[in-house]
Amino acid sequence: MLRAALLLLLWLWTGPAAAGPWPLAAGEGHLSLGIEADPTEGTGHYATLYGERGIGAGRVLGLDLGHSEDSLDKAVLFLRRPFGGGGPDTPRAWEIGVGVVDDHAALRAGISAGRGFSLTGRPAWMALESRAAIFDEDGAGRIETDLTLGAENGRGNKWLVQLQMAAPSDRSPYVKIAPAYAFAAGPGRHLLLGVTAGVVNTSDTRLSIGLWQGF
Repeated sequence: MLRAALLLLLWLWTGPAAAGPWPLAAGEGHLSLGIEADPTEGTGHYATLYGERGIGAGRVLGLDLGHSEDSLDKAVLFLRRPFGGGGPDTPRAWEIGVGVVDDHAALRAGISAGRGFSLTGRPAWMALESRAAIFDEDGAGRIETDLTLGAENGRGNKWLVQLQMAAPSDRSPYVKIAPAYAFAAGPGRHLLLGVTAGVVNTSDTRLSIGLWQGF
């Protein structure tokens, strides 16, 4: 039961980042839509679409899209597969993707690891995900690392907190924190409400709303 609940949590969680290293069975997956904006000015809109589908042998095929008000931030098609002997509650995975990042053709590689556990008697998880996107032949790129902690909170609802770290080649590294709450809204469906706030080298604060659908 604990493993099944953890898998469900990770299938549904996408947030600003990915769904973690947990594998999906063939034909299973999830889709999420999200938007965030500055609550005081109503500007700085950023929209995301993220989807994953299991294709067998623990492999996952996914699409990661992000669009700001005036440009395409990312559009990456990726393949993820598990490695090592971490076991079902301590998975590890690598991924490789191609597409567009910061308006440049890019190759994106990543690695992730997770851990399922019980927190105050409820299923919980922690995941560390890191990705590096390389642009064209000039070697410029962007490194991103997300650390996520989340747990079941009764009646199908969930809470989570994500620490987002990034090091773009064209500006200073920055750190953000993104707490959120996901309300059960139907079979396999959750409504996400959250806040993203700058911690290091950024002072932006944005509200976010999202919809997750498992299938």
